[in-house]
Amino acid sequence: MPDSPSQLWWIFVAGVLAVAILLAALGAAIVIYQRRYVNLHREHARHLLEAQEEERAWVAREVHDDALQRIALIRSEVDGVLAFSPAVTGEQASRLAAVQQEMQDLSALLRGLAHRLHPALIDRGGLHAALAGLTGEAERAYGLRIEAHLPDGPIPIDPHRALALYRIAQEALRNVASHAGVADAALECRSTPDGVELTVTDRGQGFDSRLERAGHGLGLVGMKERAHLAGGAVIVTSRPGRGTTVRATFPP
Repeated sequence: MPDSPSQLWWIFVAGVLAVAILLAALGAAIVIYQRRYVNLHREHARHLLEAQEEERAWVAREVHDDALQRIALIRSEVDGVLAFSPAVTGEQASRLAAVQQEMQDLSALLRGLAHRLHPALIDRGGLHAALAGLTGEAERAYGLRIEAHLPDGPIPIDPHRALALYRIAQEALRNVASHAGVADAALECRSTPDGVELTVTDRGQGFDSRLERAGHGLGLVGMKERAHLAGGAVIVTSRPGRGTTVRATFPP
């Protein structure tokens, strides 16, 4: 017996509902997969950053504890040679003095390198001391004049986020030196009711923020990713000819 129109209608509705349920299930599965993929990607990126920082810290310790100690030993040996009796000739003393100066310069270079690799000041004095050291380092390395505004006391933030903020400030100052076309910058770090806020500002040539990925490479993207992995956020505002502001915020 042929199906009645009402039966055909209900079969059609059931088919539509079945297809809709399958599509909804497929969409939910895709969303769940994407979320898992994003979480895995973030977790992988976090582990990479942690491994990178651990490697930097190891190299910094090796430079400080081994290379610098060896240089100090060589300088001591040179001092011993200069104290020989009978004394070395004037020409020999002059050459040894030049060697001592070269070793002194090398020691200063290696100390700066160790600090850039891993800011030990964060471990010893917290974010406040590390940022104060960073401004002096940037002034010496890049020739920038940095107007720094830091709290009078310690900045309340855990070491993981403190390191992220330090790296963001480091990259922002490097971008000023490389892209802004000016010799002045301002750095401010302050505690707010919402946590800790860091801003790095310049009045340089700026750029079109819509083209930030193409114009500034991975630097800005890296700052945002580092902040996100540490539970914070970075906002970059810029206009051609109006300078650039990098603002990083981290909750308490």
